Amino acid sequence: MGVVAASLASLAWFGPRGAALAGVLVLSLLLLNAGLVLVHRRYVALQESSRRLKLLAEMNVQVNREILLNEDIELIYRTILNYLFSVFNTASTGSVLILGDDGYLTFAASRGFTEAFVDKFHLKLEDSFLYQVTGGDIRGTRLITSDDFRSIETVFKPGEWEYKSVISAPLFIGGRLFGILNLDSPVSGTYNTQDVEIVEQFRTQIEIGLLARERYTTNIKRYQVDALTGLFTRRYFEDLLKVSLDRAQRQQESFVLALFDVDGLKATNDSRGHLAGDQMLLAIANELRASCRYSDVIGRLGGDEFIACYFQSEMPVMEKTVAGIRARLRAKPTRLGDAEYRLSFSYGLATFPEDGTSQEALVAVADKRLYAMKMANK
Repeated sequence: MGVVAASLASLAWFGPRGAALAGVLVLSLLLLNAGLVLVHRRYVALQESSRRLKLLAEMNVQVNREILLNEDIELIYRTILNYLFSVFNTASTGSVLILGDDGYLTFAASRGFTEAFVDKFHLKLEDSFLYQVTGGDIRGTRLITSDDFRSIETVFKPGEWEYKSVISAPLFIGGRLFGILNLDSPVSGTYNTQDVEIVEQFRTQIEIGLLARERYTTNIKRYQVDALTGLFTRRYFEDLLKVSLDRAQRQQESFVLALFDVDGLKATNDSRGHLAGDQMLLAIANELRASCRYSDVIGRLGGDEFIACYFQSEMPVMEKTVAGIRARLRAKPTRLGDAEYRLSFSYGLATFPEDGTSQEALVAVADKRLYAMKMANK
């Protein structure tokens, strides 16, 4: 309107001979107007870019923190998805899908889907959008457009999952496909190649964090759990025992410490092989673990020895309990390979604080009683 008004004013003031001047003025105003529009768009784009960069920086820090420090893996996936929705506020739905050992994808986290849809979702990897558009050659983040969707065979009913613009990113851990991250929109052209680059960079950060977490938890488990029996390792048990001793001394509690030694393990290893010996250890470990309550702790000292702490227990009660476990093992034949054996163990018990107030003292008393039993049964 301003351009038209300026043109009319020029004609009225200068007459027909001012038409050329009016044309120049109109052209100048049009160019100025277009320039202002471009500047405004550039300003808006810079603001959006700044907003995204700030959120991405926050997201990288927060997500890495959640991955490394949080034991709730579902909370980690929800955090990832929530931040991505903050960055890409045009997304209508989103998901983190995890690939199971059966080759099917299920929801680990979602936004915008109904609870019923999430609960029944069970999608073959080969039916996923990402797998179809890549022909199974899944490597990096992919923009799936309305043109791609024309050739995709979807297993979803109309109204369940109808999109025209999707960013789909694979999640790998140590070269193994772990899952797929999706940001969905029903509007064509919602996402562009720059958006894909952002998600690809973030995907890489997620993978690094998840790999670090997997290695960390694997190392922790290796430190805590004996690979053969599933009982606590000696080092971890001793850490727990130290904490238990401190608490018992402060609160004037009592507990029973027990040492166990498997009878005949060396003879079994020599005659039947170490596989049979491992089966013997595992069978006895399972029986001992079954005797423990939730508050009790039991570990493998190494070789043929086990150790346990029975809290809020008295010596006569534990003598009866452990003797019962031993009697059941001796009465019931256990198959080791192609032969049956009657398993047994020797044991010694010590009570805190009557028999000692330190780990060394308690173990020494229990070991002396175990040795006496072993000698008596020879």
